[in-house]
Amino acid sequence: MSPARQIELLKLLSRIQKNGQGQVIMATHSPLLMALPGAALWAMTRGGLEPTTLRQTSHYEIYRSFLEAPEAFIDEELDDS
Repeated sequence: MSPARQIELLKLLSRIQKNGQGQVIMATHSPLLMALPGAALWAMTRGGLEPTTLRQTSHYEIYRSFLEAPEAFIDEELDDS
């Protein structure tokens, strides 16, 4: 899903949240969607489900590393050695 569509989904999720008449359980790799204010984030681990934060997710870390230095990130990831 494109970032623009993810933002549209965030708006919808926010309306559902403010309305208080629905609950959404979602599995995602998207830091944008995980950033919904008030969202409860859970990580699937070997020990089961554990509460987490956006910044603790590997997905956030990958995006952060890429956005800080795209060329260096890609060079490192494509290095076979």
